[in-house]
Amino acid sequence: TELFDVPSPEQVVFTFNATHGLNIAIRSVVKPGDTVLISGYEHNAVTRPLRYINGVSIKTACGPVFDQKAILDAFEKGLTADVSAVITTHVSNVFGFVLPIDEIAQLCNRRQVPLIIDASQSAGCIPLSLRKLNASFVAMPGHKGIYGPQGTGILLCNAPVEPVLFGG
Repeated sequence: TELFDVPSPEQVVFTFNATHGLNIAIRSVVKPGDTVLISGYEHNAVTRPLRYINGVSIKTACGPVFDQKAILDAFEKGLTADVSAVITTHVSNVFGFVLPIDEIAQLCNRRQVPLIIDASQSAGCIPLSLRKLNASFVAMPGHKGIYGPQGTGILLCNAPVEPVLFGG
């Protein structure tokens, strides 16, 4: 809980990987017919689950690579009244572009829109505070920057979780 400034251990869910965590987060926040704003740098771990929820409209906040102001402006412009959730990567897995996550989180918090963060490229490398960001969910793999084994992941939760697996 200290590494990511998580208020309580009950807010930490161990997952199979970041994709599993993102699926849980997306299924917990995004409902059929919702409009979701994503960055232009999203991985299949975000775009594919969104495409499998009926009637979801996807808006993209795009800007020139390595221009944090432009991407923040794109999020501000794209975050219209119809947007019910924002999903963004913290760092692009293709370009290494660090998105202005603190400012995006402030924007979402001001407008009371749930935020899901994919921290696959940043967790353990760039300081990340769940308490400060107040994101609904932050997903990350265990095997990258936090040096855990492959086949592990962590989902930090600030919102109720909707299970994606049943039975057992």
